[in-house]
Amino acid sequence: MDVAKSIIRESLPIKCLEAVILAIYLTSDLPSVQRFPLAFKTTFENNTFKHIVLGIFHNGKFGALGLSRRDTLMYKSLKYETLYDLLAEFTRCYKDCYHRVDRIKLGLPVSHDNQSMEAVMWKYTYIRLSKLSTKEFKQTCDSYSKQLRGKTSHQMKYSKQTIDAAKTMITDVSDNSSSGSTRSKCQKLNKGGSR
Repeated sequence: MDVAKSIIRESLPIKCLEAVILAIYLTSDLPSVQRFPLAFKTTFENNTFKHIVLGIFHNGKFGALGLSRRDTLMYKSLKYETLYDLLAEFTRCYKDCYHRVDRIKLGLPVSHDNQSMEAVMWKYTYIRLSKLSTKEFKQTCDSYSKQLRGKTSHQMKYSKQTIDAAKTMITDVSDNSSSGSTRSKCQKLNKGGSR
C-alpha cells in the first residue's frame, strides 16, 4: 500500500490502475465491502483499449469505483442487484462510446489487511463476450457472484484450482485409455529422464 500512500502524498494526475490501487487502500477499513478487480478490453476503430475499475459488493448490491475520461466508465453506485446488471451497464456505456467490449476479467477479492503480502489476483475469470450467449454470460456472472458472496479470495482460488485439477485428471484418464496403458507411459518417462 506504499503506492497508494505515495499517490496521495504527491497528488499527481493518475490513470485507472492507480485509481484502483487508491480505492483498495481507501476501502480497506470497510471489512463488509468485498472488493475485486474488474478489467475490460475493448475495440474502437481497430484499436484495442484496456480499462480497470474496482468492483464492489455490499449488502447484496454491486457497484464500482474507478477513474476514466468518460464519467460513465468509472464510478457506479451500489445499486445493481446482480453482477450481470453491473457488467451489462458497463457494456452499454462502452457501446454509447462506440467501443465493442471483447473481454471482461474478474479478479479475486482483495484482502482488507494493508500489511498483507498477498498479491492481488487480477485475473480469475475471463468473460469473452463474443463467444457467449446472454444466458451463458448471466450464468458466468452468477457463478462468480455465488463464490464471491461466501468465500475469501484464498477459498475462491483453492476451489478453482481443485476444479482445474479435476478437469486435468479427467482429460489425462481419457487420454490414457485411448492410447496405451499408464504403466507403459510411466516407464517411457522414467527411461527418458534417466539419460
